[in-house]
Amino acid sequence: MITQQDRKLNTRLILTPVTFGLLTLASSPAIAASANSVSSANNWSLIIALLVFAATAGSAVLNVAAIRHWDRNWGLVSALPLLGLLLWGVLIVVAKQLNESAHELWALEIFAWAMINMIYMVTAMTAKRMFAKRDDAASN
Repeated sequence: MITQQDRKLNTRLILTPVTFGLLTLASSPAIAASANSVSSANNWSLIIALLVFAATAGSAVLNVAAIRHWDRNWGLVSALPLLGLLLWGVLIVVAKQLNESAHELWALEIFAWAMINMIYMVTAMTAKRMFAKRDDAASN
């Protein structure tokens, strides 16, 4: 049986790669060079990057909360989008390191993940609730 302590440890293990991936993405020189290519748009690029990272972090927090509070199988369902974000972030960083003109719209790609993740998590929460109600009705 998984204890609350084990769940917290698993959440920290998952949260650490996500945080590392986002920090790597934000600190990549090639990405920074593409964001700062036009000095007059520097302020707007910074604002948009902050909004994208805030939306992504807010969306990822929903997954982390679900991992912590749902049982094992539903926790795995909520962890899949985080794995997708990590892989996509690595792909963007590697592609930007190899070719500076690759993934010019990386902020839009990350923001799209955040919005799709919100839809995914609402669907997962609804499905979980429907299965729980069905199980309660079947046991009564």
